[in-house]
Amino acid sequence: MDTHHHFIFHKPYGTISQFVNPHKREKKLLGDFFNYPDKTMAIGRLDVNSEGLLLLTTNGRLSEEIRGKKVEKESVSYTHLTLPTSDLV
Repeated sequence: MDTHHHFIFHKPYGTISQFVNPHKREKKLLGDFFNYPDKTMAIGRLDVNSEGLLLLTTNGRLSEEIRGKKVEKESVSYTHLTLPTSDLV
């Protein structure tokens, strides 16, 4: 039986939700914050220009099960919008 590891990570703004950077963007990757075990992957993703809770695992089967269509998901997003005061009239 394989031993898997699971992590909860607060992804900061400007970080790519990946461990590899195929486009060589000058952004931080998940592996820049902690020495995760080999084969660690994010379950889902967050945009580069967002921050929030991200689940990581070494269990590909669990990742696929959670991301798959058989599991109902609920998503909540908060947006902060700044408008010039002239637009409020």
